[in-house]
Amino acid sequence: MVAIAIGVTMVSDIVPPEKRTSIFVYVSASVLVAELIAPIMAAKLMVYGNWIPLLLALAIQQVAIFIVFLFPETLHLRDLPEPRDEDEVERIELAARGTELGHGLKAQLANIKDAYVFVRQDFTLALVVFTFLANRLGRQATSLLLRYASMRYSWSIADASYLLSFRAATNLVALLIFIPGANIVLLKYLRLPAHHADLWLARGSIILTAGAMVIMGIAAHPALLILGLLIFNLGTGFNAAMRSTSIHVIGGQASPDIGRLMSVIAIMESIGSMVAGPVLNKSFEWAIDLGEPWIGLPFLASALVFASMTFVTFRINVKDNDGASAYMEVDSSDEDDEYDVHGSSSALEQGRNPRRHGEPEVASLPPYTPTKGGATSTYKQV
Repeated sequence: MVAIAIGVTMVSDIVPPEKRTSIFVYVSASVLVAELIAPIMAAKLMVYGNWIPLLLALAIQQVAIFIVFLFPETLHLRDLPEPRDEDEVERIELAARGTELGHGLKAQLANIKDAYVFVRQDFTLALVVFTFLANRLGRQATSLLLRYASMRYSWSIADASYLLSFRAATNLVALLIFIPGANIVLLKYLRLPAHHADLWLARGSIILTAGAMVIMGIAAHPALLILGLLIFNLGTGFNAAMRSTSIHVIGGQASPDIGRLMSVIAIMESIGSMVAGPVLNKSFEWAIDLGEPWIGLPFLASALVFASMTFVTFRINVKDNDGASAYMEVDSSDEDDEYDVHGSSSALEQGRNPRRHGEPEVASLPPYTPTKGGATSTYKQV
């Protein structure tokens, strides 16, 4: 969960707002491809010994660790103003105020309190974070898919396992084609701002997911279960779209709080998984005792969770504050002049330094107007 939080934060540093959701979806798709390949490799290798897949997994992880050491720093690629003095080295460091609390137990308790205050201070942010908790609660119902199909249709576990392959394959298609396509329609044809497109994509995804859970819960015939799985996969864009929305809510790409936000989201998802496991298993035991037609009770309960999430997502109100985070420039010289500036465009959108291409620089800096939900950070020119 820590690696996911850090990885998403790094992606957020360099991806412009209108591309965030699509990039997050592609990251999810790459994970799904790995999940499709790994079981096949493991099954083949276990013919030669049960330990071989585990040793291969360890080797693959070492390759991943080596690649991580090659990652460049992405913090300076955020939406920051260009240094004004051409003689200065173009290196910018971004640091949030008051975040260096140490590493001891007392410091970690202070970090937890700080995270709680961070979420509590903005009602919209609290709603966004809640959706990740509820989303993980609801999606855990799919872990019962094999047992559910086996009990309801009298299938063997081996036959029911084909549903997992079907779900993975159709999910990959949805992630690579349907969800990016829907995002393009919202951005280019309906001409919605990036943060509004993200929010509407999240809303549509959660509505589809709620409907899919109802269909799977009442699926007296396997065809209905397959239809429910198809619709469920179409709603898998929620996580990516809401992550992008959450970045906008805290002030956009240049906010120093993105890392903290992703950590809080990871905590919420972990809590959701921890709670959902025993609750859904217990509800499935009750459903088995009740018999037909209540055997789909866990899916119907998840549908109620997603229905509440639908209500919550329509309460979320995003404002045009992406990239409006403030910065205070601290020169290494004796001058103590400070400036509050607005960000202009992302690193991927600009792709170049105006001074290097002979373009004129902006002579003056616009005044900073505080906005609700905006975040303030500090950068230093070294």
